[in-house]
This record gives sequence, C-alpha cells and structure tokens, in this order.
Amino acid sequence: MQNLSYYIILGFVGLVLLYSLIKKNNAYESFINGCKESMTTGITILPYLLVMYVAVNVFKASGILTDIIKIDVIPSELLIQGVFRPVSSHASLSMMISIINTYGVDSKAGLVSSVLQGGSDTTIYVMGLYFGYVGIKKTRHAYPIGLLCDLICFILCMLLFFLI
Repeated sequence: MQNLSYYIILGFVGLVLLYSLIKKNNAYESFINGCKESMTTGITILPYLLVMYVAVNVFKASGILTDIIKIDVIPSELLIQGVFRPVSSHASLSMMISIINTYGVDSKAGLVSSVLQGGSDTTIYVMGLYFGYVGIKKTRHAYPIGLLCDLICFILCMLLFFLI
C-alpha cells in the first residue's frame, strides 16, 4: 500500500481503456490525435510564454526592487514576492523559498509568504497567455479586477504579518 498512487493511475488508465472498448472507440488513435492537438497548442503559446519568462527574469536579475524597497518592519523579500506574484509563479515561488530558508518555515514571514503564494494568482501571466492564445484584444475589466484581487490578497497578507 506504500505506492497506492501507482495503482490509482493504473486503474484510471484501465477505466479509460474499458470505456473506449464499450464505446467502440480506437483509444490509441484518440490518444495520438490528442497529442497532435496538444503539440499545436504548445507551439502556439510558446511565444507568449517566452516573452513573459524573459521579461520577469530581466526584471528580477536587475535587482531594482531590492534597491527600491528598504523597509525594516517587513522583510523586503516578502514585498518583492508580492510584486512578482501577479507576473510569475516561478519568481514568487523562488522568493518564498528564499524567505523560508532565511526566516524559517514557522516564522511570521514564512507563514505569510505561504499564504501569499497560495492566496493569489499569476494574473498578468495567465491572462496574457490565454487572451493571447485565444486572440482576445479587448480584455475590458479582466486585468483591473484580477490585479485588484491580487492587491487585496497582498494587503491582507501584510495585515496578517502584523497580527501574527
């Protein structure tokens, strides 16, 4: 029972094959067609992913946020994570790991960083990727509302930092 997940996955594959047999569908051909469609989608969204990746890494490597943010009350890494979170999950996750390594898992900064990582989303990244892929040019209120939700999460996390 140590590797129960292996049996669950194998059981799921078996159920899919059984369903395919009942419906008299060629599971192999369906799988190949799904892979072809996924490759097309992957190639289509690759430029959007690449632009976001390069932009975030250039901004992160510049170190400008570290120079701008000089607050002693709150760890600057926490504020940097709050800035990066709407743009890049990877950058904010690396900041969270840095906070946990520096201050500890059960520290105020570590707990708030975890809540910030789980409570907000990569709004700009996700909307840029999906709107670009689908071809939506007029996003209307999607960006402001998404960023407002991220800002509210960030403000609540800062309040949480002072209340813990």
